[in-house]
Amino acid sequence: MGRKPRVECEGGVYHVIQRGNNKEYIFRKKEEKTYLLNMIEEYRDRMGFEIYAFVFMDNHYHVVMKTLKEPLHKIMHRINNRYSKYYNYKNGRTGHVFENRYKGILVKDDRYLLSLIRYVHQNPVRAKMCKRVKDYEWSSDLYYRNHTQNEIVDIDFVLDIFSENRKEAIKLYESFMDMEEKEERSFFEEGLSIGENQIKAKIMEPKSKDRKNLDEILYAVTQDKGIYEEIKKGSRKRKLSIYKKEYIQRSLAFNYKMKEIGENISISEAAVFKINNR
Repeated sequence: MGRKPRVECEGGVYHVIQRGNNKEYIFRKKEEKTYLLNMIEEYRDRMGFEIYAFVFMDNHYHVVMKTLKEPLHKIMHRINNRYSKYYNYKNGRTGHVFENRYKGILVKDDRYLLSLIRYVHQNPVRAKMCKRVKDYEWSSDLYYRNHTQNEIVDIDFVLDIFSENRKEAIKLYESFMDMEEKEERSFFEEGLSIGENQIKAKIMEPKSKDRKNLDEILYAVTQDKGIYEEIKKGSRKRKLSIYKKEYIQRSLAFNYKMKEIGENISISEAAVFKINNR
């Protein structure tokens, strides 16, 4: 049976994952990671795509990118083909360097883009290569913390989601990345989207007899069907802010995660974080 064709969208945002063949350590050395970074930057300029996040591990890499001029498969062919030639020549070897196929997951829901970026940046912490996200040299996290502009990473797009005030945006970004909660691998590597029915069912299921579900918490806060429905639909009306903050704080008190709280009222986890910290 032939492979299923990839679904690619012009202007789409993708989470790209590429692993070494047989999980080999093909980025172990500093010069190998440096070559990959420089090469991606070169092709970004030549092929016209934007990069929102990346991390280079020893045997794989993650990139969150937006395609503009060229389709994703052409971009990835150029990058992986050139790196393979470099790696084989450098090490006097032949054969496959990467797994046969990269994984390119279309980010269909902007609401989890920031959570995806946090997942990417958390990879070295999860692998116990460092204790904190900001301690790892080979990720895009430092570009955001240091406010490094006009470089390989488009920091403006992501920081503007947090706040139009740049100092406030960086502060919120750092707090969001440094949260102890670890993102679940299945959400970001198995092609699942936050908001699918099975995830919604899990969110709404009470975990104990005394724990209210999220809809019950929201209605207890609003005490009004019209306001309740507006919030559920993700309305951004200013008059709803006071209800949203109360709902978020009560939900957190019941030990719901920000991802769950946001999904229930059609806003991003980052938006939940911002509202709670106002």
